[in-house]
Amino acid sequence: MPGSEREVFIGFGSNLGDRWKLINQAIEAVTGLPQSRLVKLSSLYETAPVGYLDQGAFLNGVLQLRSLLPPRRLLEQLLAIESRLGRVRVERWGPRTIDLDIIIIGDEIIDREELKVPHPEMAGRRFVLEPLAELAPDLVHPVKQQTITEILNQFCQANPAAEAAFVVAPPVEAVHEVKDGIFYRYRQP
Repeated sequence: MPGSEREVFIGFGSNLGDRWKLINQAIEAVTGLPQSRLVKLSSLYETAPVGYLDQGAFLNGVLQLRSLLPPRRLLEQLLAIESRLGRVRVERWGPRTIDLDIIIIGDEIIDREELKVPHPEMAGRRFVLEPLAELAPDLVHPVKQQTITEILNQFCQANPAAEAAFVVAPPVEAVHEVKDGIFYRYRQP
């Protein structure tokens, strides 16, 4: 779909350094991407790590963009933002300053080595499903052909002992810019 605007959902998270600041910086950078505009932001959730458990808790959320960027170019831009914010890939599921993952791009299905959309692990990640369901509960997963709410409910039923995702910063009515020009979406309680 070159040249057409796509609805894109991007998951973000951080568990190293000043997590709040890093997430706000990442959101500011993502909203500055060319040919893209922010539509919505989820609440910010604090969640236990998944995979590699010997690390601190994450702050996670999801944002919704409308973008004309082709998927591969969008991925390149997100990886560049991660790099600028100090992301170093040492081990899978290890600690990170910032993580930006493309979760869904419209109804597209992409299966390349460097990019898989919908994100192949999203259905097993409460820290993705909860904020995604907050933004788009009726969004249909392009492969599973179920809504995000249905997938989240199935996950919770199948994993009753799974760590909950706790809201630490609720959404605001509108995205705004403060007087000092720095984009703030989340304020630490």
